[in-house]
Amino acid sequence: MNFQPGKDIPLKPVGVQRQDSGVVGVSTGIRNTDNEATLETTFLHTEPIESQKPSEEPTNGLKAYSVVIGSFLGLIANFGVLNSIGAIESYVSQHQLKDIETSSVSWIFSIYMYLSFAIGIIVGPIFVMKGSLPPLLYGTVLIVGGFMATANCTKVWQFILSFICVGTGHGLCITPLVGVVSQHWTANAIGRATGFATIGGSIGGVILPLMLRSLFPKVGFAWSIRILGFFCLVCMICAMCLAREKYCTDLIPMDSASTDFEEMNKRKKFKAASKNMLSFNALRDIKFSFLIIGVFFGELALILIVTYYASYAIAQGMSESAAYILLTIFNACGVLGRWIPGHMADIWGPYNVMILMLLCLDLSIMVIWLPFGSNIGVLYAFAALSGAFSASILSLLPVLLSSVTIYSIKKVDVSRQQNPFMESEVETTEVKYPLEFGQKYGLLYFFVSIGNLFGIPIASAVIGDKSQHNYDMFVLLAGIFAIIGTVFWIISRYCLVGFKLNVKV
Repeated sequence: MNFQPGKDIPLKPVGVQRQDSGVVGVSTGIRNTDNEATLETTFLHTEPIESQKPSEEPTNGLKAYSVVIGSFLGLIANFGVLNSIGAIESYVSQHQLKDIETSSVSWIFSIYMYLSFAIGIIVGPIFVMKGSLPPLLYGTVLIVGGFMATANCTKVWQFILSFICVGTGHGLCITPLVGVVSQHWTANAIGRATGFATIGGSIGGVILPLMLRSLFPKVGFAWSIRILGFFCLVCMICAMCLAREKYCTDLIPMDSASTDFEEMNKRKKFKAASKNMLSFNALRDIKFSFLIIGVFFGELALILIVTYYASYAIAQGMSESAAYILLTIFNACGVLGRWIPGHMADIWGPYNVMILMLLCLDLSIMVIWLPFGSNIGVLYAFAALSGAFSASILSLLPVLLSSVTIYSIKKVDVSRQQNPFMESEVETTEVKYPLEFGQKYGLLYFFVSIGNLFGIPIASAVIGDKSQHNYDMFVLLAGIFAIIGTVFWIISRYCLVGFKLNVKV
């Protein structure tokens, strides 16, 4: 068959065109038949094809700002509580559970931390397929219900069950609250948008210890925790109203034909999508594997500081009230530690900024806290420095993770589809692969949560009888974890760009 320029020739894609699915058609060649030209198309499971329309592209508009505000408020009730957990740990250790060994008490908060991050690997498919409302709604019920139960606890097993509820609630909420921001913001502004949203965690870490510090002596533990639960309820209601997804899409497994997937019932769809989300194939990416190790140790160091810093200060002679002030300073400086690195990441790249922040955290632990931690003034200084340097671990991670989930694909320019023979060349563009991003995000926090589960009991065993020597060993342990994390972040960056220092990555 001879093709003539200007002559209309029917095109038929091989496969099924789905205007509502997360599919991008990628040209793989043109096949000739006797009566028609067939454009061979391979479907990649990326963002919905409708997102090519301007109405669904990230716009940084009013809706985008409202989503950031909703995420900000929701993270006050989630990361804010996580950042304030040291206030609750120090109180129950001195009162309800004062006769219980530190190692036994530690399991309350290690299981809580584990669930807060591990459940994200399950929530990913729910968020992408159903939107943000279902996980936020169920998570809110568990958070508030868990705090109402915590108010009446007096035994270790009671605290464990109550914090299982709270931790599960956090796990349901954190993934959609963080993930929804990226749907509404362009690539050159997502660092600042995510940074501002995660500031909610630092703001919560400022407000909640001060609130508990004031409430504990006035209304007692039970009503203080109930008020905390109602506070979280108000924040989450606002988040559910504002932090709404821009689109939902089917998570089509890479080994499934789109026609087969479309014919599945809802249960089979979710099972197939979840199986793909829980795949460990992403670990074949060596730079991602090293990144997991780096985040594992870096965040473990952060969790140990957040959990035991107040108890450490009390062991140095500070009052409970003053120890809560330290947590407030830690989180207040974390506001700057989330906002400023977010701006810096848009300019110099998230990898570069993250490694710089971690190096500063390593120095502050080993040079300031370890040798001079018994000095009260040094405790205030370290709270400020560590809060600023460690905050970016949570705020930059979603942005940084996109650095290892971008790849080149070939796709047909829409303007050429009317007559593709006038210019057959296809353009190459850099696109994000949301399914892979969600898979990697879930895998990363799955492994990080394991560190939280066992790291806190290990640290409590090191603290032991709370002697000065044991607390020094605890600080050394946190410092070693932070240094190991920094080393693997650097190795991950090397796998990405080599020894090049002047590269934005």
